[in-house]
Amino acid sequence: MNETVKEKVYSEAEIAERLEKELPKWRYENGWIRRKYKTHSWKSTLMVINTVGHLAEAAWHHPD
Repeated sequence: MNETVKEKVYSEAEIAERLEKELPKWRYENGWIRRKYKTHSWKSTLMVINTVGHLAEAAWHHPD
């Protein structure tokens, strides 16, 4: 029993619409889903980067 399940591929308009509704601080740009973060200092920036890196490693995913 080998069934192939097709995953839905969203159009750019669908991506933008879902982001607006579900993740309003995120945007779709040049094939990437992005968000900017602003921190108050170099130390807090480093803490955010290390946290993202830790979570990515735990999920076996390495973001660009």
